[in-house]
Amino acid sequence: MTNEASLRRTNDEESILEGSVNSEKNVLESRTFKDGAIYLFVRADYKKPTWMCRIKVPNRLGYIYRSTRTTNEHEAYTYAENLYYRELALAYGVPKPSGRKIGKAIDGYLERFDRQRSQLSIHYKLLLIERCRLFLEKKTFDSLDTQTLSELLGELSKGSTKGSLSDNSIKRIQSDLKHFLNWCVDEGYLDQLPRFPRSKSQPSRRPHFNSRDWRRLVRHLREFVKVNNRTTLRHRSMLRDYVLILGNTGIRVGEARGLKWRDVREEFGERDGQTIIILTVRGKTGTREVVARNSDVKTYLRRIYGLRVEELTNLNGEPTEPDPDSYIFSHSDGTPIGSFKKSFNSLIQSADLERDSFGDKRTVYSLRHTYATFRLHEGVNHYMLAQNMGTSVAMLEKHYGHTTNVSAADELTKSRSRSHGSNRRKAGAKRSEFSWLTD
Repeated sequence: MTNEASLRRTNDEESILEGSVNSEKNVLESRTFKDGAIYLFVRADYKKPTWMCRIKVPNRLGYIYRSTRTTNEHEAYTYAENLYYRELALAYGVPKPSGRKIGKAIDGYLERFDRQRSQLSIHYKLLLIERCRLFLEKKTFDSLDTQTLSELLGELSKGSTKGSLSDNSIKRIQSDLKHFLNWCVDEGYLDQLPRFPRSKSQPSRRPHFNSRDWRRLVRHLREFVKVNNRTTLRHRSMLRDYVLILGNTGIRVGEARGLKWRDVREEFGERDGQTIIILTVRGKTGTREVVARNSDVKTYLRRIYGLRVEELTNLNGEPTEPDPDSYIFSHSDGTPIGSFKKSFNSLIQSADLERDSFGDKRTVYSLRHTYATFRLHEGVNHYMLAQNMGTSVAMLEKHYGHTTNVSAADELTKSRSRSHGSNRRKAGAKRSEFSWLTD
Protein backbone atom coordinates (compact mmCIF):
# COMPACT_ATOMS: atom_id res chain seq x y z
CA MET A 1 0.00 0.00 0.00
CA THR A 2 1.40 3.42 -0.92
CA ASN A 3 1.62 6.36 1.49
CA GLU A 4 -1.23 8.00 -0.40
CA ALA A 5 -3.46 4.89 -0.18
CA SER A 6 -2.70 4.44 3.52
CA LEU A 7 -3.50 8.07 4.23
CA ARG A 8 -6.72 7.83 2.22
CA ARG A 9 -7.83 4.73 4.20
CA THR A 10 -7.20 6.55 7.49
CA ASN A 11 -8.93 9.72 6.31
CA ASP A 12 -11.98 7.76 5.12
CA GLU A 13 -12.23 5.99 8.48
CA GLU A 14 -11.87 9.25 10.39
CA SER A 15 -14.48 11.06 8.28
CA ILE A 16 -17.03 8.30 8.93
CA LEU A 17 -16.41 8.32 12.69
CA GLU A 18 -16.35 12.12 12.82
CA GLY A 19 -19.74 12.23 11.11
CA SER A 20 -21.18 9.88 13.71
CA VAL A 21 -19.98 12.11 16.58
CA ASN A 22 -21.25 15.31 15.03
CA SER A 23 -24.70 13.76 14.68
CA GLU A 24 -25.98 13.28 18.25
CA LYS A 25 -28.61 10.77 17.21
CA ASN A 26 -25.85 8.42 16.00
CA VAL A 27 -24.20 8.20 19.44
CA LEU A 28 -25.78 5.55 21.63
CA GLU A 29 -23.40 5.83 24.60
CA SER A 30 -20.29 7.89 25.40
CA ARG A 31 -17.53 8.41 27.98
CA THR A 32 -15.05 11.29 28.43
CA PHE A 33 -11.58 11.05 30.01
CA LYS A 34 -8.55 13.31 30.59
CA ASP A 35 -10.59 16.52 30.35
CA GLY A 36 -11.92 15.59 26.92
CA ALA A 37 -8.63 14.41 25.44
CA ILE A 38 -10.07 10.90 25.18
CA TYR A 39 -13.68 10.43 24.10
CA LEU A 40 -15.21 6.96 23.78
CA PHE A 41 -18.56 6.42 22.06
CA VAL A 42 -20.79 3.70 20.63
CA ARG A 43 -22.52 4.29 17.32
CA ALA A 44 -26.27 3.71 17.25
CA ASP A 45 -26.23 2.65 13.60
CA TYR A 46 -23.85 -0.28 14.23
CA LYS A 47 -25.36 -3.72 14.87
CA LYS A 48 -22.42 -4.59 17.15
CA PRO A 49 -21.87 -2.15 20.07
CA THR A 50 -18.19 -1.55 19.28
CA TRP A 51 -16.51 1.31 21.12
CA MET A 52 -15.02 4.07 18.94
CA CYS A 53 -12.55 6.66 20.19
CA ARG A 54 -11.71 10.29 19.47
CA ILE A 55 -8.32 11.60 20.61
CA LYS A 56 -7.26 15.23 21.01
CA VAL A 57 -3.47 15.60 21.25
CA PRO A 58 -1.74 18.85 22.28
CA ASN A 59 0.50 20.44 19.65
CA ARG A 60 -1.55 18.80 16.89
CA LEU A 61 -4.46 20.15 14.88
CA GLY A 62 -7.82 18.35 14.76
CA TYR A 63 -8.96 15.05 16.24
CA ILE A 64 -7.83 11.45 15.71
CA TYR A 65 -10.65 8.94 15.23
CA ARG A 66 -10.27 5.15 15.48
CA SER A 67 -12.34 2.05 16.09
CA THR A 68 -11.15 0.21 19.21
CA ARG A 69 -12.52 -3.04 17.72
CA THR A 70 -13.94 -4.17 21.05
CA THR A 71 -17.27 -4.06 22.88
CA ASN A 72 -15.51 -4.10 26.27
CA GLU A 73 -15.31 -0.59 27.75
CA HIS A 74 -12.16 -1.28 29.78
CA GLU A 75 -10.34 -2.68 26.74
CA ALA A 76 -11.55 0.26 24.67
CA TYR A 77 -10.14 2.75 27.18
CA THR A 78 -6.80 0.91 27.29
CA TYR A 79 -6.62 1.07 23.49
CA ALA A 80 -7.54 4.78 23.43
CA GLU A 81 -5.07 5.65 26.18
CA ASN A 82 -2.23 3.84 24.40
CA LEU A 83 -3.14 5.64 21.19
CA TYR A 84 -3.18 8.98 23.02
CA TYR A 85 0.32 8.56 24.48
CA ARG A 86 1.69 7.25 21.20
CA GLU A 87 0.37 10.24 19.28
CA LEU A 88 1.51 12.55 22.06
CA ALA A 89 5.07 11.28 21.68
CA LEU A 90 4.91 11.79 17.92
CA ALA A 91 3.50 15.29 18.33
CA TYR A 92 6.50 16.31 20.43
CA GLY A 93 9.01 14.66 18.12
CA VAL A 94 9.96 11.58 20.17
CA PRO A 95 11.44 9.15 17.60
CA LYS A 96 10.15 5.61 17.35
CA PRO A 97 12.64 2.88 18.19
CA SER A 98 14.05 1.10 15.16
CA GLY A 99 14.58 -2.60 14.60
CA ARG A 100 11.39 -3.71 16.36
CA LYS A 101 10.97 -7.48 16.15
CA ILE A 102 7.80 -8.84 14.57
CA GLY A 103 7.76 -11.66 17.13
CA LYS A 104 6.82 -9.25 19.91
CA ALA A 105 3.88 -7.97 17.87
CA ILE A 106 2.77 -11.55 17.19
CA ASP A 107 2.71 -12.24 20.94
CA GLY A 108 0.63 -9.10 21.55
CA TYR A 109 -1.77 -9.90 18.70
CA LEU A 110 -2.36 -13.46 19.91
CA GLU A 111 -2.94 -12.26 23.47
CA ARG A 112 -5.29 -9.50 22.29
CA PHE A 113 -7.57 -11.76 20.26
CA ASP A 114 -7.28 -15.06 22.13
CA ARG A 115 -10.44 -14.38 24.13
CA GLN A 116 -12.33 -14.14 20.81
CA ARG A 117 -11.01 -17.47 19.53
CA SER A 118 -14.49 -18.99 19.77
CA GLN A 119 -15.37 -16.91 16.70
CA LEU A 120 -14.42 -19.07 13.74
CA SER A 121 -13.06 -16.17 11.66
CA ILE A 122 -10.78 -15.05 14.52
CA HIS A 123 -9.76 -18.66 15.22
CA TYR A 124 -8.45 -19.09 11.67
CA LYS A 125 -6.62 -15.75 11.78
CA LEU A 126 -4.81 -16.79 14.95
CA LEU A 127 -3.93 -20.19 13.49
CA LEU A 128 -2.37 -18.48 10.47
CA ILE A 129 -0.27 -16.10 12.56
CA GLU A 130 0.92 -19.03 14.68
CA ARG A 131 2.00 -20.78 11.46
CA CYS A 132 3.80 -17.61 10.34
CA ARG A 133 5.66 -17.15 13.63
CA LEU A 134 8.68 -19.32 12.72
CA PHE A 135 9.28 -17.31 9.55
CA LEU A 136 8.52 -13.82 10.91
CA GLU A 137 9.38 -13.68 14.60
CA LYS A 138 13.09 -12.79 14.23
CA LYS A 139 12.54 -10.33 11.42
CA THR A 140 12.04 -6.62 12.03
CA PHE A 141 9.25 -4.39 10.78
CA ASP A 142 11.86 -2.34 8.92
CA SER A 143 12.52 -5.35 6.67
CA LEU A 144 8.87 -6.17 6.08
CA ASP A 145 8.23 -5.51 2.38
CA THR A 146 6.61 -7.09 -0.67
CA GLN A 147 9.49 -9.51 -1.17
CA THR A 148 9.27 -10.71 2.46
CA LEU A 149 5.53 -11.32 2.11
CA SER A 150 6.13 -13.19 -1.15
CA GLU A 151 8.71 -15.40 0.58
CA LEU A 152 6.25 -16.00 3.42
CA LEU A 153 3.60 -17.19 0.97
CA GLY A 154 6.21 -19.51 -0.55
CA GLU A 155 6.96 -21.03 2.87
CA LEU A 156 3.25 -21.51 3.57
CA SER A 157 2.86 -23.19 0.18
CA LYS A 158 5.68 -25.65 0.95
CA GLY A 159 4.07 -26.48 4.29
CA SER A 160 0.63 -27.16 2.80
CA THR A 161 -0.69 -30.67 2.21
CA LYS A 162 -0.43 -30.42 -1.59
CA GLY A 163 2.77 -28.39 -1.59
CA SER A 164 0.97 -25.47 -3.22
CA LEU A 165 -1.82 -23.01 -2.43
CA SER A 166 -4.94 -22.38 -4.48
CA ASP A 167 -5.81 -18.86 -5.57
CA ASN A 168 -8.62 -18.68 -3.02
CA SER A 169 -6.28 -19.85 -0.24
CA ILE A 170 -3.78 -17.12 -1.11
CA LYS A 171 -6.55 -14.51 -1.01
CA ARG A 172 -7.72 -15.72 2.41
CA ILE A 173 -4.15 -15.73 3.75
CA GLN A 174 -3.52 -12.19 2.51
CA SER A 175 -6.81 -11.03 4.04
CA ASP A 176 -5.90 -12.53 7.43
CA LEU A 177 -2.37 -11.11 7.26
CA LYS A 178 -3.83 -7.66 6.61
CA HIS A 179 -5.92 -8.03 9.77
CA PHE A 180 -2.71 -8.65 11.74
CA LEU A 181 -0.77 -5.85 10.03
CA ASN A 182 -3.62 -3.34 10.43
CA TRP A 183 -3.54 -4.14 14.14
CA CYS A 184 0.22 -3.54 14.09
CA VAL A 185 -0.41 -0.11 12.52
CA ASP A 186 -2.97 0.74 15.21
CA GLU A 187 -0.57 -0.39 17.94
CA GLY A 188 2.33 1.64 16.58
CA TYR A 189 4.54 -1.26 15.48
CA LEU A 190 4.14 -0.31 11.83
CA ASP A 191 3.64 3.01 10.07
CA GLN A 192 1.74 1.64 7.09
CA LEU A 193 0.89 -1.64 5.39
CA PRO A 194 3.48 -2.99 2.93
CA ARG A 195 2.29 -3.72 -0.59
CA PHE A 196 1.15 -7.33 -1.00
CA PRO A 197 2.31 -9.47 -3.96
CA ARG A 198 -0.09 -9.20 -6.86
CA SER A 199 -1.99 -12.34 -7.75
CA LYS A 200 -1.35 -13.51 -11.30
CA SER A 201 -4.32 -15.83 -11.35
CA GLN A 202 -7.44 -15.59 -13.43
CA PRO A 203 -10.90 -15.42 -11.82
CA SER A 204 -11.70 -18.92 -10.60
CA ARG A 205 -14.81 -20.82 -11.46
CA ARG A 206 -16.70 -22.44 -8.61
CA PRO A 207 -17.04 -26.24 -8.46
CA HIS A 208 -20.71 -27.21 -8.66
CA PHE A 209 -23.02 -30.04 -9.72
CA ASN A 210 -24.18 -29.99 -13.32
CA SER A 211 -27.73 -31.18 -14.01
CA ARG A 212 -26.66 -34.78 -14.64
CA ASP A 213 -24.62 -35.04 -11.44
CA TRP A 214 -27.29 -33.26 -9.43
CA ARG A 215 -29.86 -35.88 -10.52
CA ARG A 216 -27.38 -38.60 -9.52
CA LEU A 217 -26.91 -37.01 -6.11
CA VAL A 218 -30.66 -36.71 -5.51
CA ARG A 219 -31.19 -40.36 -6.46
CA HIS A 220 -28.34 -41.41 -4.20
CA LEU A 221 -29.86 -39.50 -1.27
CA ARG A 222 -32.92 -41.77 -1.43
CA GLU A 223 -30.69 -44.81 -0.85
CA PHE A 224 -28.42 -42.96 1.57
CA VAL A 225 -31.15 -42.73 4.23
CA LYS A 226 -32.09 -46.41 4.06
CA VAL A 227 -30.34 -47.49 7.27
CA ASN A 228 -31.56 -49.23 10.43
CA ASN A 229 -29.50 -47.46 13.09
CA ARG A 230 -31.70 -44.65 14.47
CA THR A 231 -28.82 -42.28 15.21
CA THR A 232 -27.36 -42.72 11.73
CA LEU A 233 -30.83 -42.41 10.18
CA ARG A 234 -31.45 -39.12 11.97
CA HIS A 235 -28.18 -37.58 10.88
CA ARG A 236 -28.50 -38.76 7.30
CA SER A 237 -32.09 -37.58 7.09
CA MET A 238 -31.06 -34.15 8.33
CA LEU A 239 -28.14 -34.08 5.87
CA ARG A 240 -30.44 -35.08 2.99
CA ASP A 241 -32.80 -32.18 3.58
CA TYR A 242 -29.91 -29.80 4.30
CA VAL A 243 -28.40 -30.62 0.89
CA LEU A 244 -31.72 -30.21 -0.91
CA ILE A 245 -32.59 -26.93 0.85
CA LEU A 246 -29.19 -25.33 0.19
CA GLY A 247 -29.20 -26.56 -3.40
CA ASN A 248 -32.58 -24.95 -4.00
CA THR A 249 -32.10 -21.67 -2.11
CA GLY A 250 -28.41 -20.82 -2.52
CA ILE A 251 -28.08 -19.67 1.08
CA ARG A 252 -24.63 -19.70 2.64
CA VAL A 253 -23.48 -22.38 5.09
CA GLY A 254 -23.33 -19.84 7.93
CA GLU A 255 -26.78 -18.53 7.07
CA ALA A 256 -28.21 -22.05 7.20
CA ARG A 257 -26.55 -22.65 10.56
CA GLY A 258 -28.45 -19.73 12.11
CA LEU A 259 -31.77 -20.42 10.38
CA LYS A 260 -34.72 -20.70 12.78
CA TRP A 261 -38.32 -21.79 12.30
CA ARG A 262 -39.60 -18.22 12.61
CA ASP A 263 -37.37 -17.35 9.63
CA VAL A 264 -39.33 -19.42 7.09
CA ARG A 265 -42.79 -18.77 5.73
CA GLU A 266 -45.09 -19.55 2.81
CA GLU A 267 -46.70 -17.09 0.41
CA PHE A 268 -48.78 -17.49 -2.74
CA GLY A 269 -48.67 -15.86 -6.15
CA GLU A 270 -51.87 -13.87 -6.73
CA ARG A 271 -52.01 -14.73 -10.41
CA ASP A 272 -51.48 -18.48 -10.35
CA GLY A 273 -51.60 -19.39 -6.67
CA GLN A 274 -48.07 -20.80 -6.89
CA THR A 275 -46.54 -21.72 -3.53
CA ILE A 276 -43.54 -19.56 -2.69
CA ILE A 277 -41.21 -20.38 0.21
CA ILE A 278 -39.34 -17.43 1.71
CA LEU A 279 -36.41 -17.64 4.13
CA THR A 280 -35.11 -14.71 6.17
CA VAL A 281 -31.37 -15.20 6.61
CA ARG A 282 -28.64 -13.24 8.35
CA GLY A 283 -25.15 -13.40 6.94
CA LYS A 284 -22.06 -11.41 6.06
CA THR A 285 -24.09 -9.05 3.86
CA GLY A 286 -26.75 -8.41 6.51
CA THR A 287 -30.36 -9.61 6.67
CA ARG A 288 -32.25 -10.46 3.50
CA GLU A 289 -35.25 -12.48 2.30
CA VAL A 290 -34.47 -15.43 0.04
CA VAL A 291 -37.04 -16.83 -2.38
CA ALA A 292 -36.58 -20.59 -2.82
CA ARG A 293 -36.14 -21.97 -6.33
CA ASN A 294 -39.29 -24.09 -6.06
CA SER A 295 -41.99 -25.24 -3.67
CA ASP A 296 -40.20 -28.57 -3.07
CA VAL A 297 -38.34 -26.77 -0.28
CA LYS A 298 -41.60 -26.94 1.69
CA THR A 299 -41.43 -30.74 1.53
CA TYR A 300 -37.87 -30.75 2.87
CA LEU A 301 -38.76 -28.38 5.71
CA ARG A 302 -41.84 -30.44 6.52
CA ARG A 303 -39.71 -33.57 6.95
CA ILE A 304 -37.40 -31.79 9.41
CA TYR A 305 -40.43 -30.37 11.22
CA GLY A 306 -41.95 -33.87 11.51
CA LEU A 307 -38.68 -35.20 12.91
CA ARG A 308 -38.51 -32.46 15.55
CA VAL A 309 -42.18 -32.92 16.54
CA GLU A 310 -41.56 -36.64 17.04
CA GLU A 311 -38.46 -36.01 19.16
CA LEU A 312 -40.09 -33.33 21.31
CA THR A 313 -43.26 -35.37 21.76
CA ASN A 314 -41.23 -38.38 22.95
CA LEU A 315 -39.32 -36.11 25.30
CA ASN A 316 -42.34 -34.32 26.81
CA GLY A 317 -44.88 -37.16 26.69
CA GLU A 318 -47.40 -35.03 24.78
CA PRO A 319 -47.65 -33.53 21.27
CA THR A 320 -45.11 -30.70 21.09
CA GLU A 321 -44.13 -28.41 18.24
CA PRO A 322 -40.63 -26.90 18.03
CA ASP A 323 -40.19 -23.41 19.43
CA PRO A 324 -40.38 -20.85 16.59
CA ASP A 325 -37.11 -19.43 17.91
CA SER A 326 -35.34 -22.83 17.77
CA TYR A 327 -32.86 -23.83 15.06
CA ILE A 328 -34.00 -25.80 12.03
CA PHE A 329 -30.77 -27.71 11.47
CA SER A 330 -30.31 -28.93 15.02
CA HIS A 331 -29.29 -31.91 17.08
CA SER A 332 -31.98 -33.80 19.00
CA ASP A 333 -31.33 -31.55 22.04
CA GLY A 334 -32.08 -28.44 19.96
CA THR A 335 -28.52 -27.12 19.67
CA PRO A 336 -27.50 -26.05 16.16
CA ILE A 337 -25.45 -28.46 14.05
CA GLY A 338 -22.09 -26.74 13.68
CA SER A 339 -20.99 -28.30 10.41
CA PHE A 340 -22.08 -30.86 7.82
CA LYS A 341 -18.63 -30.84 6.21
CA LYS A 342 -17.52 -34.37 7.13
CA SER A 343 -20.87 -36.01 6.49
CA PHE A 344 -21.24 -34.16 3.17
CA ASN A 345 -17.79 -35.36 2.09
CA SER A 346 -18.80 -38.91 3.00
CA LEU A 347 -22.01 -38.49 1.02
CA ILE A 348 -20.39 -37.35 -2.22
CA GLN A 349 -17.64 -39.95 -1.81
CA SER A 350 -20.21 -42.74 -1.54
CA ALA A 351 -21.99 -41.31 -4.59
CA ASP A 352 -18.70 -41.07 -6.53
CA LEU A 353 -19.29 -37.35 -7.03
CA GLU A 354 -16.29 -35.88 -5.21
CA ARG A 355 -15.08 -33.89 -8.23
CA ASP A 356 -16.83 -31.94 -10.95
CA SER A 357 -16.27 -32.34 -14.70
CA PHE A 358 -13.25 -29.99 -14.49
CA GLY A 359 -11.59 -32.13 -11.81
CA ASP A 360 -12.19 -29.61 -9.01
CA LYS A 361 -13.08 -30.99 -5.58
CA ARG A 362 -16.61 -30.26 -4.46
CA THR A 363 -17.43 -28.93 -0.99
CA VAL A 364 -20.58 -27.97 0.89
CA TYR A 365 -20.31 -24.56 -0.78
CA SER A 366 -20.80 -26.32 -4.12
CA LEU A 367 -24.51 -26.41 -3.24
CA ARG A 368 -24.65 -22.59 -3.37
CA HIS A 369 -22.68 -22.58 -6.62
CA THR A 370 -25.04 -25.19 -8.06
CA TYR A 371 -28.03 -23.01 -7.23
CA ALA A 372 -26.42 -19.99 -8.93
CA THR A 373 -25.48 -21.98 -12.03
CA PHE A 374 -28.95 -23.50 -12.42
CA ARG A 375 -30.71 -20.17 -11.98
CA LEU A 376 -28.48 -18.46 -14.54
CA HIS A 377 -29.07 -21.31 -16.99
CA GLU A 378 -32.79 -20.92 -16.39
CA GLY A 379 -32.56 -17.27 -17.42
CA VAL A 380 -32.99 -15.45 -14.12
CA ASN A 381 -31.96 -11.81 -14.30
CA HIS A 382 -28.44 -11.29 -12.91
CA TYR A 383 -29.45 -8.38 -10.69
CA MET A 384 -32.44 -10.22 -9.20
CA LEU A 385 -30.33 -13.32 -8.57
CA ALA A 386 -27.55 -11.30 -6.93
CA GLN A 387 -30.11 -9.70 -4.59
CA ASN A 388 -31.55 -13.10 -3.70
CA MET A 389 -28.11 -14.56 -3.00
CA GLY A 390 -26.75 -11.58 -1.09
CA THR A 391 -23.92 -10.96 -3.53
CA SER A 392 -23.14 -8.60 -6.42
CA VAL A 393 -23.66 -8.82 -10.16
CA ALA A 394 -19.89 -8.43 -10.56
CA MET A 395 -19.29 -11.54 -8.43
CA LEU A 396 -21.81 -13.53 -10.44
CA GLU A 397 -20.17 -12.53 -13.69
CA LYS A 398 -16.70 -13.21 -12.28
CA HIS A 399 -17.36 -16.72 -10.99
CA TYR A 400 -20.25 -17.92 -13.12
CA GLY A 401 -19.29 -16.51 -16.50
CA HIS A 402 -19.44 -20.03 -17.97
CA THR A 403 -23.23 -19.95 -17.74
CA THR A 404 -25.50 -18.57 -20.45
CA ASN A 405 -28.66 -16.53 -20.06
CA VAL A 406 -30.90 -18.65 -22.29
CA SER A 407 -34.24 -17.10 -21.39
CA ALA A 408 -33.73 -13.36 -21.63
CA ALA A 409 -37.04 -12.82 -23.40
CA ASP A 410 -38.98 -14.76 -20.78
CA GLU A 411 -37.24 -12.85 -18.00
CA LEU A 412 -38.11 -9.48 -19.49
CA THR A 413 -41.79 -10.35 -19.78
CA LYS A 414 -42.49 -12.34 -16.63
CA SER A 415 -44.25 -10.83 -13.62
CA ARG A 416 -45.21 -12.27 -10.29
CA SER A 417 -46.90 -10.65 -7.33
CA ARG A 418 -47.37 -12.24 -3.96
CA SER A 419 -49.78 -12.09 -1.10
CA HIS A 420 -49.66 -13.86 2.22
CA GLY A 421 -51.28 -17.26 2.20
CA SER A 422 -53.40 -16.28 5.15
CA ASN A 423 -55.51 -14.11 2.82
CA ARG A 424 -56.71 -17.24 1.06
CA ARG A 425 -57.95 -18.94 4.19
CA LYS A 426 -61.18 -18.56 6.05
CA ALA A 427 -61.24 -15.67 8.48
CA GLY A 428 -61.43 -16.50 12.16
CA ALA A 429 -59.77 -19.91 11.84
CA LYS A 430 -57.21 -20.37 14.61
CA ARG A 431 -54.00 -21.66 13.14
CA SER A 432 -50.66 -22.87 14.48
CA GLU A 433 -47.49 -21.05 13.51
CA PHE A 434 -46.53 -24.24 11.65
CA SER A 435 -49.90 -24.76 9.91
CA TRP A 436 -48.41 -24.07 6.49
CA LEU A 437 -46.11 -27.07 7.03
CA THR A 438 -48.83 -29.42 8.27
CA ASP A 439 -51.60 -28.60 5.75
